Formats: sequence, C-alpha cells, structure tokens
Amino acid sequence: MRLKKFKWEDWLVNPEKVEKSFNFYLKNEMVRKEKETDFLSASHLKKAEYNLSFINFLLEQKKFYDWCIIGCYYSIYHSSLALITKKGFSSKNHLATLCALIKFYYENKDLNKKDIELVYRISLEKEEIGYFSYAKEKRETASYGLSLESNKDEAEDLSEKTVQFLNKCREILE
Repeated sequence: MRLKKFKWEDWLVNPEKVEKSFNFYLKNEMVRKEKETDFLSASHLKKAEYNLSFINFLLEQKKFYDWCIIGCYYSIYHSSLALITKKGFSSKNHLATLCALIKFYYENKDLNKKDIELVYRISLEKEEIGYFSYAKEKRETASYGLSLESNKDEAEDLSEKTVQFLNKCREILE
C-alpha cells in the first residue's frame, strides 16, 4: 500500500481541505484558541522586528550569513504567528501555522501565493541550515570555494523578502 504524499499546495486551491486540516490541527492541539489576542499578536510582531534588527546587524557585519537566514526564518515565523494570533489562535507547528495563514489570510487575499510560499520555504531552509549548514559549507568550500558568497546572496535576498513580509503583516494588523 502506498501512502499518498501530502501537498500543502492543495490548500491554496481547495478551501475544504484547508478547513479539514485546520480542524485536524485544532482537534490535536497543534492549533489552540487564544484569549489574549492583542497582547500576543503585538508580542509576536515585536519579536519579528527584533529578529529583523539582528538580521540587519549581521548584514552590516558582512559575515555570519547562515545566522542571517535563521534570523529571517524567525522574523517571518513570528510575523505569521502575529497574524494568526490576531484571529484568536496560536500554533506550535509549522504546517498548522501555514494552514491557519491560508485559512484566514490567503482566502480573503491579504496574503498572496508568494507570501505563503515564502513562509513554507523559509521553514525548510531553517531546518536545513540548522542540521546541515556546517557540513554543507565545508563541502562547498572544499569543492567550489563559493559557499560564503552564495550564503551572502541568499541572506541578502531573503532579508529583503523578510522586510516585505513583515511590512505586509504590519499593514494587515493595523
């Protein structure tokens, strides 16, 4: 028996799947109802801005680009949590957070497909960096000598997208 591979992209085109998945996450307490929505939302946004300051500091130092990418992840994730908290929910799971974003903000056009893809992509990159960065960097440096430059380019690109996403979240929350 083959298991059907889950495709989060289905949520973008099928509101029934979003609802079913959201209810699954709610039932299994990966998403929870919250009462202190204004305070928690503001706190997540503040944490996202704090992480953005860290990203900018690292970019100014012109080093530690892998940590810059991790900072982008945290800024985007806290921005996402600020949005779903404003709707009365919290999340401790990346896919549950993505599902909630789609349910509350994609279907009504506050967030677009690129925004949702950014949230998904950054969570994968954060995991990759966390587990494989050191080994990957050593291999690439030995093989090509380009690792630091490609990390720099990716960090700069991702930091621009992080700023755009954070600004969009601020607008939605106002």
